[in-house]
Amino acid sequence: MSEKVADIARYLKSKLKKKAKILIMCGELCNRVELGDQKLLDYIIQLAAKTDAPVAATGNTVVELKKRGVKARKMFAAEIVFYLKYNWREELGLPDKPEVVVLVGYNSDILKSIVSTLESAGVDTVVLDNIEIEEATFSMHGLSFQEWKQGLEMLIKSL
Repeated sequence: MSEKVADIARYLKSKLKKKAKILIMCGELCNRVELGDQKLLDYIIQLAAKTDAPVAATGNTVVELKKRGVKARKMFAAEIVFYLKYNWREELGLPDKPEVVVLVGYNSDILKSIVSTLESAGVDTVVLDNIEIEEATFSMHGLSFQEWKQGLEMLIKSL
């Protein structure tokens, strides 16, 4: 398992053990990016099941998530960031503000904005896209598509 993936797995397992509130944010690229025989969205579905984390989905991603029984709500990325930074409302079944936000399916500019804002709000961020976001607590940057696919599979298997 790549060191990045191992670090993310250890981190998420420690947060789950402490019963930390985790929120998964997935963007429209989850519907479009294919890693081998699966879409990125398929990995999010598995991750949500393993962590029992709710999913805040942007774009039309929520339609497919709900079809597959995932606890998801359609929300704009800016709306989620606003709630996390300023005034958390009970959204997605989380009465308390999440401590960790897992991000996947966004382009680099959006990721940088979200991560920097959440960092200033005291929220840890895990970026599961293969884009380097230096401000993220953890990210899977620098991986080929094949390594990215394998990393997601290993992460899900290890949780």
